[in-house]
Amino acid sequence: MMNVGVKMLTMSRPAVYGWSALFVVANVLFPQLCHLTPWGGKVLLPIMLFTLVAAMRFGIGCGLLTAVASPLVSTLIFGMPSGMLLAAVWVKSLVIALVFGLWRESGRAFTLPVILLLVLFCQLFCFLTEGGLMFGWTVSWSDLLISWPGMLLQVLTGWIVVKYWK
Repeated sequence: MMNVGVKMLTMSRPAVYGWSALFVVANVLFPQLCHLTPWGGKVLLPIMLFTLVAAMRFGIGCGLLTAVASPLVSTLIFGMPSGMLLAAVWVKSLVIALVFGLWRESGRAFTLPVILLLVLFCQLFCFLTEGGLMFGWTVSWSDLLISWPGMLLQVLTGWIVVKYWK
């Protein structure tokens, strides 16, 4: 069942671009804060966090816009991510936007177990993609192991959005 009182933002509505712009800004600034700690980006997965929120709250259009623009804007301003990392971040962001956006648009509710399973599905899909196509299994496995705090942050943030952003 869809959240009562929340309109879907289709691409024809101007609000989708405004919300997407806010989420892109958050996706660009939050990683800079996380990079102040060692391995902050790899551990906390910050550039995907607001893509997840965009897709959960406003649907696939807002999620995809945020997923595509965030890594590009971050690369243009800060030079990160670059090269193959940019491709990997794009894949992860797009997967999150698609999975959470499609779930939202299916009309089914986001519960804590659903959010947990969707985050794990996204991470597993990206692990298989990175391991098989990009960086090799050793690098992909180590990234998966150290990113559990970021996955937990995504689950908790998703749950907070469901519970309190009415």
